[in-house]
Amino acid sequence: MGLNKLEEEFFSSAATLEEKITKAIDQLVNSNNSYFCTYLIREKEIKSPEFAKAALKANIFYPSILYQDAAPETRDQLIYLLDQEQINQSDVNNGLLALAMIGDEKVVEYFKKWEENPPAWRKDLFTGPYGYAMEGNWCIEDGQKKSLIYNTCYAIEQVDTCLPNENIFGGASKDICPYCGSNYINMLVIDGKDERLAFLGLHGKIKIKYCDSCLPWEEFLYCKYEEDQESTVIHHTNGCGELCEEEMINKQKPFIISKKPVSNCYCDPFDKCAIGGAPSFVDDAKFASCPNCGKRMKHLAQLGEEWTTCGTEYIQICTDCKIAAVTYQQT
Repeated sequence: MGLNKLEEEFFSSAATLEEKITKAIDQLVNSNNSYFCTYLIREKEIKSPEFAKAALKANIFYPSILYQDAAPETRDQLIYLLDQEQINQSDVNNGLLALAMIGDEKVVEYFKKWEENPPAWRKDLFTGPYGYAMEGNWCIEDGQKKSLIYNTCYAIEQVDTCLPNENIFGGASKDICPYCGSNYINMLVIDGKDERLAFLGLHGKIKIKYCDSCLPWEEFLYCKYEEDQESTVIHHTNGCGELCEEEMINKQKPFIISKKPVSNCYCDPFDKCAIGGAPSFVDDAKFASCPNCGKRMKHLAQLGEEWTTCGTEYIQICTDCKIAAVTYQQT
């Protein structure tokens, strides 16, 4: 499908960045079309407080990524609306999501306040402010804000050929799943000695192993890894299904890590794959608690439909306990 006239004008090389930002905001405010703003944020790494300013002025609170670079004035206006209960109940959910995306010290202060002394709007929500914090990729742990992401991101790309040590898909292991009879899969093989991945703080290769067929049947699957050794699947207590042949065919071509880093919010909820950066959840944000220490685990990788062919997988890690968790979401 070709580009329409609006898209042709927007993506024209003749248009300056300032013109693109202006056009994107115009589409957001006048047509409630956030596509161009989110494109600039995700693909071009544009950090502009004007997106949030314009969105709030137009009473647009979604998608929350519009607010990630909000100016203090915009943040304070949004806090006021929620704290003074001056916001429509229908907008409370997205207003909290927007604040979670900002996630600075003042937001943390008010999330603590609203968690301990719930405003009237809390009764109509499924979770409190601390639940919303995870939508901004952070949590409150031991009374302090804890980031749940790495601030470096590399895309995962499928190629026709590569050197053997470049392919990060590990393939089938010898271990058999007791629930469906499929081989466990070494889904990712991550080399901590790769200079690009130094931000992970690993010192050797780790294998993220789980049963891809049973993943949709468990909230999380876990594996215990040791650097430069095999991993062990743990806490796998349920499952059903057969190995997806289409998915294995999809992985006959290797996957590699991009040469250069990409935007921290590179992933959308459905297609793209990356190591590091911020996850983009299909449904509500879901971060596992480490089954060993109980602390929230950190986002490690997202595998979208470029990898899975159906649904999106999210891999999280506790480097203290050397445990990885995997969860799955789809529409």
